[in-house]
Amino acid sequence: MLIGEVLKAALSDAESTRGRSTQVEIGASSIGGCRAQAWHIINQTEKTNHDTERLASMLGTAMHTLISEALETYDVFDDFVIEKELLTDDLKGHCDFYSKSAKLVADWKTTTLKNLAKFPTPQQKMQVHLYGYLLTENGYEVEDVALVAIPRDGRTGDIRVWQDKYSPYQAQKGLAWLKEIKAMETPPPPERSAAFFCRDFCQFYDATGEIGCKGK
Repeated sequence: MLIGEVLKAALSDAESTRGRSTQVEIGASSIGGCRAQAWHIINQTEKTNHDTERLASMLGTAMHTLISEALETYDVFDDFVIEKELLTDDLKGHCDFYSKSAKLVADWKTTTLKNLAKFPTPQQKMQVHLYGYLLTENGYEVEDVALVAIPRDGRTGDIRVWQDKYSPYQAQKGLAWLKEIKAMETPPPPERSAAFFCRDFCQFYDATGEIGCKGK
């Protein structure tokens, strides 16, 4: 048995059937990222790159599952809303964590010690404000937002938290970004490097450019 190949195949099959992997609507996590990729998601372009690198995504999923189970056990006062799917007419998202008493929404981000220097990115900040928007539109009160970076190669003491007041303005900036792309009849120019991002991580990468995106 080639156990390494068996493991890769099993992980790939599990990831391909996971809810967020099969989602066709654009989600909050794509807002503020690559406009070309977002356009292809919105217009449900046929996926052209079927061999994307998924290990980091799978490890992130495993971490989210571990955190969810730990918090559900810890939540003796039924204060937490965990892994909640939220919908509005224009957006879909999965909220990692919300505290009713603190009126706080948090998003877990798995990363590396090296990338902690870039945390949080403007896109990550916009994303968590969009979760605040989704929660308020679904009847929850939100006062604060937080991003929690968990380095896969670090210790618990390396976990980093960024927290701010919820800003409807920041959420509306994200929605305006989405509205602009939805109005485009043709895809915008590529924004990411084909060599350093698209080939490994974008399902719409297409070296020919006939269906998907060639990247920069």
